[in-house]
Formats: sequence, structure tokens, C-alpha cells
Amino acid sequence: MYKQLIPKQRYTISVLLQKNFSNSYIAGIIGVNVSTVSREKRRNSNSKGVYDPRTAVLKAKRRKARNPGNRSIPLYVRSRVFELIRTEQWSPEQVSGWLEREEGIMVSKSTIYNWVGALSPHTKDNVRKYLRRGGKQTRKASKDVKVPIPNRVSIEQRPEDANGQTMGDWEMDTIVGKDGKGAIVTLVERKSSFMLMEKLDTGKQAVPLAHTVVNLLKELPVPIRTITTDNGSEFAAHEIIARELGTAVYFAHPYCSWEKGAIENMNGLIRQYIPKKTDFRGVSKNYIKEIVEKLNNRPRKKNGFIKPKDMIKTKIV
Repeated sequence: MYKQLIPKQRYTISVLLQKNFSNSYIAGIIGVNVSTVSREKRRNSNSKGVYDPRTAVLKAKRRKARNPGNRSIPLYVRSRVFELIRTEQWSPEQVSGWLEREEGIMVSKSTIYNWVGALSPHTKDNVRKYLRRGGKQTRKASKDVKVPIPNRVSIEQRPEDANGQTMGDWEMDTIVGKDGKGAIVTLVERKSSFMLMEKLDTGKQAVPLAHTVVNLLKELPVPIRTITTDNGSEFAAHEIIARELGTAVYFAHPYCSWEKGAIENMNGLIRQYIPKKTDFRGVSKNYIKEIVEKLNNRPRKKNGFIKPKDMIKTKIV
């Protein structure tokens, strides 16, 4: 792999080349790969084909200046980036987009990833622990129909315009605690990514869950046009939700989690704060409120890095 050389190494290369030492010998002396020495000679020799360290340093500086990603970025920008990752748990892309939009600061997500990657895992300022895991987590597909759901309405009957392009189309799910004990109901508005969640004192019982959903949604300043969910028995009281909110609840096909991809993705974000196998007895309702606040304050790329809570407040349709 190519390694950027410092001036001292370049002057050493020059001296050893004049003494006709091989590339492999030079590489061993300055501590780099043989290909680095070969590339250095090819890229930084003068017009006569002679390697000159002063020419090499000058040409390297010119290449660096032409690369926008290598331009000097003030330290306060890095501090601001790390602050947002640490306090808001935003992704590098969200930090980049929001800083450009709200503060006029230009720093690419690639640069931020490079900064994070360069941190020692033992440094006190390490922010990697605040970022979502890079590897994808395997999630179960939509639950199969375990018990009959009365008057279940298939997603096939959902209006075509309920596609998340207009404010008011929601998705609903639950996440469970360690050993399947305890439950949290989760909701997300598809266009804005505005989310709500609530711990269920009675677990996955259908009627209490339905009343919890009604209480979460009834005071919002946006329409509740549709709600899409899976076939879990906890949603068997869907008619209460539909009646109280004046909406329609639709059920995805079994094992088709992509039919409610917004809530699947949101549950993944929630797991950043409440990992799998967490004992929900230790998860307070105040902590859940903090998570809701954090996630609704994350700027979303698909909406021009506007925060979900701001979209809901202004009713951007």
C-alpha cells in the first residue's frame, strides 16, 4: 500500500540512488514497501528523469493542494464534528450534510470517517462508540400469522399513493427484550422519519398496545392517513387504532419485512441505544424519551438534512 513520504525519507532515497542501491534495499532502509519507492521515483523525478528530493517535495505539495480532501481544515471544525457525533450520535453523513446546511461548514463524510478511523481506540476522545455498527445486523422477517387477526386488511388493499411521499403514512412494530420479555412499540412517519416509541407495561398484549398507539398519535399536528404493520398477534386490536384515529391499518405479507422498511430501519437505529438481549426492566420511560429526542433530531439526507422534528412542526408535505 502506498505510504506518503516525508522530506527526510525523500532525501535518503536521493542519496542511496546516487550510490546505485536497489529499490528493495532503499525500501528497507526508510521502512516502506518496495512499490512505494518505485512509485516515488516514477512520479517525482525531474524532466531529465533524475530523482531530486527538492523536486519531489514540490510536486507532492502541488498534488496535495489540488486535492480538496487534503486542504487544511481548522481544528474547530473537527471539534464541532466530534461534538455532534458524541452528543447527538449522528452519522458522518448526517454531520456533513447538517453542518453545510445550517452552519456553512464544508467537510465531507469521507474526511470525517478518516478522522474517526485515525483515532486510537484507547483515546478519551474516541467517538467510534457513538456510531452505529458498520456491519448489518440480521433481523427476522415479518412475523408469520400466529393467531387469526380479525378483519385483517392486506397491504395489497393499501392505496397506491400511500407510498411515503406525502406526510401521514406510518409504519408500526415492536421490539422485545431479553428472553422475549418486555416490549416497546415503535412508530415512524415515512416521509419525515419522525418516530415515536413507548414501553409497554403489559408486554405484547393487543388491547393495551392499541390504546398506547392511539395516545402517542392522537395529538400530533399531522394526519394519520395509513399505518402499516406486520402480522404479530400484538396488533390484533388494530380496529381500536383505526376507529380512534380515523385511519386504516394494513398488514404486510408474512416474511416480507421490506414492505415496512422504514420501521425496520428505525428499529435498527433504536438498537444503537437499546441493544438486543437488553433486559427491559432496566429501561426507564425517561430513557426512552431521550432516545426519541435524539432520533428526531438527526438530520436526514433524503429530506435535505432537515430534522424530522422540524418537518413535523412545519408540516412539510
